[in-house]
Amino acid sequence: MSGPEMPGPDEEEGEFLPPAETLALVEQQRAAANDELSLDWRLIYGVWGSAFLFGFGGLYLQRTALDSVPAVVAGLVLFALILMALTVTATHTSRVTRGLRGVSATANSMLGWTYLLGFGGALTITLALFRAGAPESVTALSLPALSLLVVGLVYMTSAALERARLQFLLGAWIVFTDTTAMLTGMPTAYLVLSLAGGGGFLVGAGLHILFRRRGHKPQ
Repeated sequence: MSGPEMPGPDEEEGEFLPPAETLALVEQQRAAANDELSLDWRLIYGVWGSAFLFGFGGLYLQRTALDSVPAVVAGLVLFALILMALTVTATHTSRVTRGLRGVSATANSMLGWTYLLGFGGALTITLALFRAGAPESVTALSLPALSLLVVGLVYMTSAALERARLQFLLGAWIVFTDTTAMLTGMPTAYLVLSLAGGGGFLVGAGLHILFRRRGHKPQ
């Protein structure tokens, strides 16, 4: 009676991958995990770029070619687009950072409060200017100008800490666009915010798409 047959080479299990393939697999899994825990800047830049392009573009058209349209309508369109961008950003950020603890959770919380207090300060200053009798040309621009200044500086500061060159350049572009718009006056300022401001966000989204397709992480 013969004993049990030993498995042949083709039947053996538990074969090990070569070191190079193992390292590549680990790197691939690490990159996938990082993507799961990273904000999708294509989405964020895209939604804000669209809000600026169409929102401020609508305000410019209302004051020029479409002056028969009530100003309140153009203002409500901008408000709705900004609210949509805020909702998309907050929802996406909450999904990505859900379950995070420690330093990452603290940093995201502090960043959120920075935006909240910055926008609140911009609104308060605008209301104070209105109550002090500032002309409409000043109060109409003060809120977007101060809000964009907050966004640009926060982008530059957080990018400096993370050494993210693309985000730093976008923050600098936002500040430059904001300053240029304020110097041009009404209604051209709205056109500058629409094309240069919205365009800057959309270019940033496009660069992220390009880098992703080439398998590189934007820096």
